[in-house]
Amino acid sequence: MEEKESNSAGISLQGNYLSYQKIESDRRTLPDLHYMENDDITTSALELEWDMEMELEELGTEQLQSDGFIPCHEENSTAMQSHTVASNQLSISPKGRFQRLEEEPEYFSHYTELKPKTSKQFFTIVKTFSIFMFTFLIGILIGYFSKGNPTSSSCVSSNEPDSSDDLNVINEIMKDITKENIEQYYRYFTQISVNMTSSNTAENIALRWTSIGLKEVQLLNYSVLLDLPGSSPNTITLNNSQCYYPSGQQCDEETKSQEYLYTYAAYSANGNLEGEVIDVQYGTVEDLTRVTQIKHVSKTSIALLKLGFLPLLYKLSLLEETGFGGVLVYIDPCDVPDTENLKDKEFMVSLKREGFLSTTESSNYNGNSWERKPNVTSLLVQPVTISLLRRLFTWTENTMTDHCLPIKVPEKDQLTITLNIRSRQEYKKVSNSIGFLRGLLFPDRYIILGSPHADVHGRSPQNWVSGAATMTSIISSIVSKVKTGWRPHRTIVFCSWGGNPYGNFGSYKWGKDLQRILAGNAVAYIGLQNPVCGNGSLRSISSPSLQQLATELAKKIQINCTRKEGCYKANVSSIQTQGDADFFINQLGIPAAQFAFEDKRAKISHIFPEVLFNNKETSNQITDTYFYLHEYIAKLTSEMVLRIASDPVLPFNALDIALEIQKRIEGDDVSTDIIEMAKQLRETVQWFQSNEMRPANDPNERVPIRVRMLNDVLQNMEKNFLISSSPPGFFRNLLYRLDETSSRFSILQEAQQHCRITKSNETLMTALQEVLNSISSSELYFKEGLHLFDSDLEEKD
Repeated sequence: MEEKESNSAGISLQGNYLSYQKIESDRRTLPDLHYMENDDITTSALELEWDMEMELEELGTEQLQSDGFIPCHEENSTAMQSHTVASNQLSISPKGRFQRLEEEPEYFSHYTELKPKTSKQFFTIVKTFSIFMFTFLIGILIGYFSKGNPTSSSCVSSNEPDSSDDLNVINEIMKDITKENIEQYYRYFTQISVNMTSSNTAENIALRWTSIGLKEVQLLNYSVLLDLPGSSPNTITLNNSQCYYPSGQQCDEETKSQEYLYTYAAYSANGNLEGEVIDVQYGTVEDLTRVTQIKHVSKTSIALLKLGFLPLLYKLSLLEETGFGGVLVYIDPCDVPDTENLKDKEFMVSLKREGFLSTTESSNYNGNSWERKPNVTSLLVQPVTISLLRRLFTWTENTMTDHCLPIKVPEKDQLTITLNIRSRQEYKKVSNSIGFLRGLLFPDRYIILGSPHADVHGRSPQNWVSGAATMTSIISSIVSKVKTGWRPHRTIVFCSWGGNPYGNFGSYKWGKDLQRILAGNAVAYIGLQNPVCGNGSLRSISSPSLQQLATELAKKIQINCTRKEGCYKANVSSIQTQGDADFFINQLGIPAAQFAFEDKRAKISHIFPEVLFNNKETSNQITDTYFYLHEYIAKLTSEMVLRIASDPVLPFNALDIALEIQKRIEGDDVSTDIIEMAKQLRETVQWFQSNEMRPANDPNERVPIRVRMLNDVLQNMEKNFLISSSPPGFFRNLLYRLDETSSRFSILQEAQQHCRITKSNETLMTALQEVLNSISSSELYFKEGLHLFDSDLEEKD
């Protein structure tokens, strides 16, 4: 459904697609400087009577070079050439030819019937013996001096990575990341964010990256179909014809503001709906079961729904299945931090996430117009503020200071309203800024570092400036070290995404374009999604395979934080989080991680990932005045990226995945097949980790080709946990759970709840089979990996 537009002029682009290069350093062969057996040299059947004088002349003048020879440095080419000549002269010495004659007596006796002249034979033997001794002595001298030849030794060692040097460089990069630099970039991006469109912001980011020394930068533009507000705000009208905007203001042309237009749900159904408002609280299965027992629900019923931990798309699917026709969505003040006053702030929500674009987005073009498919849901969805609910209902305000009283509509209140929703679909340009730092040894392996930036119509993800400033500071520190001659082993891709609030279009479009390449070459995704949206505690979200590294780095890196207990506490978990990482987690199945500071009592960006507040002050207000938290996040993120990009063995922990699987089924009512398969997976992974990963992490036992094979296994192991389909709003990657309150498999948790509505266990049986297939596939995957290494050993023997 999209048309990719040409990139903006003024930035030198190097193509719309990720360059795919393979390095074959492990296939390169150095010249054999040792004595070569003469069986490899073709000889003539009558070489016994060669002209010895001609042979001497040829040995003195002929220059040979090995087929696989690769010079180390141009300045040493002359020395290497003479050294190669001498080595090859040794390989054709008469000694080898005589050895062959002695080993093949029949070949020698074939010529005994000849009657050569006695004097000539004697002269030939003396001459041959002299040549033999001469070349033998020359060979000894060459061998002696070649041991101390620095050119030879440097060529062999130049292809071997030095882990200690890389760690020293990483530590130097960490020291170069300072809060002063981050603050400088923060001020810059805050200034350009005023009245900037998405393409202008992306272009400024690309130019900034180029100015600090990142040589390969692309600006990519996409035309995407967005669901935008109509020409007038949506309204809620009472039976007495009193009309309100979703903000709570009365419908008056004089008070109508542009911000009111954006108090809507993107990709909601359009139309008018008159019906009774029914309070469903958080819209869980328990809430809906209770409501349906006391209320009659029909297509004209309008649910009053709180946002919460469960994905909004999932709750809408339950409401749709229950029979509702419309939804009023709001945020309970008890669910937001004390420091945030958001109960009267207008906001929008997006119902489209990149994980569902493939089923809702049109790809048919008839030459004149795009065929537009229906919206994500058949429900009419409208976000509203607490100010509006005060006008619609009567309840006692919370006057308590030590305890928050959640909003609940009195059961006696019966309210009928008319919901009027109008939106329009229009193609808009969304831009990405993509920068590449090519790897030295493995440029075909990509570590992706991404963050969102300001979007169309000024709609911006919260704290996008924090992410942009943090990433730019990381790039600046890495590039400064690259200028001294250092480069990471693997390629680092820096991405600033557009289209975030409407469904993460930027990351989705880029990922879909390059899906075939990324599926086999992407190693990890590290996100900077709202890195500082509170000053409470550090929140680390990562795949199970990266949790050990995340914990290690959180304990290692220390700075002067305003709240040290929040900075150093390692709170790592693998829970669902909406953002640009979703595509890479759910479509590619690669390890992912991100660090963020949030409020202790309520993680607003996690509870309300679909929400975008219209008030720009909320988006860009500084919660980290001295930028200590920004510096801490930048150091954590950059060291994780550099460790993955430079460690000879990928710092992924396979055993943590097996342990996580066993935790998910503890105390759960699952089949014995799943329990047994999880046990087998743990045993196989334990053997894999001790037998293959341990020696690979020891430089003395490390074999380059086996390390590459091991990294391929580690890189793709999470793909075994991608299921074919999942409930709306749930991750396809089984390794991620819904929230921190439960460690069970999310699809099993949802399926057991779903059985209470449908009165059938068909959904549960399907979910159990998905889990069993994933665990079985993973166990077979590691077992085949062990067989692969065994086969390699047998071939070497």
